[in-house]
Amino acid sequence: MARSLASNHDDKRQKILEEAAVLFASASFESARLQDIAAACNTSKSALYHYFPSKEDLLYVIISEHIGSAVRELDAIAHGPGTTKERLTLLVRAMVKRATDKRNEHMVLTNDLKFLPALQQQEIKLAQARALDFVVEILNEINPNLMRRRRERASYALFLYGSMISTASWYRKEGGMTSQELADRLTELFLNGFDGGDHPPGYR
Repeated sequence: MARSLASNHDDKRQKILEEAAVLFASASFESARLQDIAAACNTSKSALYHYFPSKEDLLYVIISEHIGSAVRELDAIAHGPGTTKERLTLLVRAMVKRATDKRNEHMVLTNDLKFLPALQQQEIKLAQARALDFVVEILNEINPNLMRRRRERASYALFLYGSMISTASWYRKEGGMTSQELADRLTELFLNGFDGGDHPPGYR
């Protein structure tokens, strides 16, 4: 008979992932030790192995779950209801919120992907490309003329995509601007330019 999982199994697993992401982001994947992660979770190193057989397995789950959930959310937005500009607004909000709320996971993805085996790296990069595809799709709907050539299409999409995810490296909640306000200002700036733009509706 299979052994049933403890009622708090998922909570403990999530706690391990969160604490590992903090350590990987601050101390680097190479220098972070499993015993440090176990201590942060108030558990033993042997108990940690029950959830993740190795530090590399832990790294893969942090990265794959982070990018996987992002792809699912962006897919739902890009192909969901609303006008094209409304969907762009929601997509930028979602990406900026993820970058700011999941800063540790994002930094791990950015800095430590190289420590995964080649096939796992390829899997993650394909997921990242899929996320970028949603940006391309929406921008193409907004202005197909600007997106008609591959070189320009990639440049516009990467410019916006990079602006969204880079907020993980500098945004601070104590700065006084919410992630949604930041996202809406980014959307306004991208669509209308600094010279021709204005404060987004609701922000003055």
